[in-house]
Amino acid sequence: MHLTNLHTHSLYCDGSCSPEEMVLSAINNNFDSLGISSHGPVNKETDWNIKQDKVEEYIEEVNRLKEKYKDKIEIFLGMELDYIPGAGFTDLCLSLMKRLDYYIGSVHYLGTLKNGYMWTVDYTIEELLTGIDESFEGNIRKAVEKYYETVSEMAEKYQPPIIGHLDLFNKNNKDNILFDERDKWYVEAVKKCLNVIKNTSSVIEINTGGIARNYSNEQYPSTLILKMIKEKNIPIMVNSDAHTADGLACKFTDMYKLTNDIGFEHLVYLTKNGWEKQEILY
Repeated sequence: MHLTNLHTHSLYCDGSCSPEEMVLSAINNNFDSLGISSHGPVNKETDWNIKQDKVEEYIEEVNRLKEKYKDKIEIFLGMELDYIPGAGFTDLCLSLMKRLDYYIGSVHYLGTLKNGYMWTVDYTIEELLTGIDESFEGNIRKAVEKYYETVSEMAEKYQPPIIGHLDLFNKNNKDNILFDERDKWYVEAVKKCLNVIKNTSSVIEINTGGIARNYSNEQYPSTLILKMIKEKNIPIMVNSDAHTADGLACKFTDMYKLTNDIGFEHLVYLTKNGWEKQEILY
C-alpha cells in the first residue's frame, strides 16, 4: 500500500515536534508521502493555531523540506483550516487555500460565550457544557445538529479536499454522557450531513488522533458512521492527526482491517495529480 498521512501537526501549532522531525519519522517508518497540516490561523490567536506572523515561515520551511527530502519521500504542504459558524473561513484562510497543496476543513468552534470567548466542541467537557448552556440554552441536541449543519455548509460551499474528524463531538461523549449515537435524531443528523458530502469532491478521513492521545477508544468517525459512509460510497483515507513523531501511523493496520471488514474496497491517497485509489492491504 501507499503509506501516507495528511493530518500532521508540528511546533507551529500544538504539535510537539518540528516539521523536519515529523518528516524523518515518516521516512524511518517507510512512508511514501506525508502532508504537514498545522492548524491554520484564526482571527483571535490561540495556543493551538499557528500565529499569523508565522505563516510565511511555515510555508517556506515545508517547501524547503519538500526539496531536501524529495528523493526519499513526497511531501505535501497543507493546513487544517477552521470553518466557523456564521463566519465561514477567514479571508486569510481563503487566500492560503490557493497556495497549499491541500487543506483539511474542520469544525472545532461552535459558538461564542457571553464573555466573547469562542468555544470548541473538543476541548474540555466543562467548556463544552458551558458553551451549550450559553449558546443553545442547554439543548445538547440543538448543539449537535448545529455542528453537523455547519460541517454540511462547509462541504457544500467549499468542498474541502479532506473533511476532518467528522464526529468530533464524540470526543467529550464518553459513555454516552451527552447523547447516544444510536438515537434516531442523531443518526438522521449524520445522514443529512453525509448526503451533502456525497455530492462533493471531498474525502472523509478516518482519524486515529483520539486514540493516540488517549481521548477515546474509537476512531473518528465511529464505526457506526463508517458503515453509513460505505453505503453512500464516499471516498475515505486514514490519517493519524499526529501531534508526535511516534504517533504518525497510530492504529493504521487496525483501520485497514476495519475498513475491509465493513466492506470498503479502496482507500484514496493524494498525488501531485490528485486523488488515486488503492486496494486495502494489511
